[in-house]
Amino acid sequence: MDPNLDAAITKLTCKNFRSYRTLALSISSMFVVFYGENGAGKTNILEAISLFSSERGLRKAPVSDLNCIDSLSSSWNVELLLKKDGYKTQLSTNAKNGRRIARIDGTSASSLSKFEESLWLLWIVPSMDNVFINSMSDRRAFFDHLVSGYEKRHKSNLRKLAELQKERLHVIFHRKDESWLRILEERISEENVKITKSRLEFIDLLHEVFYAYPSEFLRPIVSISGEIEKIYHTHSEEDSMLEIMEILKNNRYVDSEKQTTSVSAQKSIWEARHRKTLLEAENCSTGEQKAFLISLVLAVFRIYKRTRTGIPILLLDDLMVHLDEKRRRDLAIELIELNVQTFFTGTDINFFKDILPISQTYHVEKSICSMRSSIFKP
Repeated sequence: MDPNLDAAITKLTCKNFRSYRTLALSISSMFVVFYGENGAGKTNILEAISLFSSERGLRKAPVSDLNCIDSLSSSWNVELLLKKDGYKTQLSTNAKNGRRIARIDGTSASSLSKFEESLWLLWIVPSMDNVFINSMSDRRAFFDHLVSGYEKRHKSNLRKLAELQKERLHVIFHRKDESWLRILEERISEENVKITKSRLEFIDLLHEVFYAYPSEFLRPIVSISGEIEKIYHTHSEEDSMLEIMEILKNNRYVDSEKQTTSVSAQKSIWEARHRKTLLEAENCSTGEQKAFLISLVLAVFRIYKRTRTGIPILLLDDLMVHLDEKRRRDLAIELIELNVQTFFTGTDINFFKDILPISQTYHVEKSICSMRSSIFKP
């Protein structure tokens, strides 16, 4: 094990997963590189690791799509062995009744989120290239995902808000129960305040990290705006709730007609702007957008390292091809300073020449991983 790596994945095992009937890798480095042609099976390895989050993995694929097409077995399984402070933890996941299940040290866990007590993951994948130009709801989902890694209840608060708003619209349209509406609108107001508070605290932390740690990558100015934020900025939390409740009450007819909640944290707008030109990210160049994304993820890692206890893992799928030689070197320097175990994929080994001397390197061809020397030879 790399002496500079205090906590890490030390073994990955896959059975009947994607293009791999079997795969067993012993990991002993902070950086692990998988290179080979497109379609060789590199991303499948990163996807296997990504399943140890409460999300659907980096491809967001249904569990039925994870089965190895060349295997007679319909069941897949992925296992990780972790080492931290001299202790080992075994995590495993597979499918049961169409759902992913979690096991920790051989014992069933109550939910996939239990994995995140042992490790937590962030990734940059090609599908994220459009995060700043996608729909506002997609952008909101991206940033709220980052916030949920800082505030564990954020995701459930968002879910509660959606459920309460749906119920309120149903009551307005069908039952017109005044007393129940007041209760629902009070709870909706409370969730709006919780969500807004978490988002704004996260943004403050993000800019604090931007200020405290230098980077060669462009840092965006991140902000969020909307009716809820306007209220929150000018009122105490208690008064914000009362104000939102009053607005909800006055908007019942309009909301019923349009079948939407007109004032909600679900309508807030996340923005990222260029620090010098103040252009919105969607109007910046693709290179600037990529730099924004990288700097965001690296800053979020620093935030999570303050607030979370599990092992941090970073997955970078086909990222280096989009960076010039200087940017690749800059990224290597920041990752070494961050001291986070990182798994890379790429088509050309030359993309990784700045980290190969300290990397564990595999050539991947037809879903066969062959270890290569860590000494780079041009």
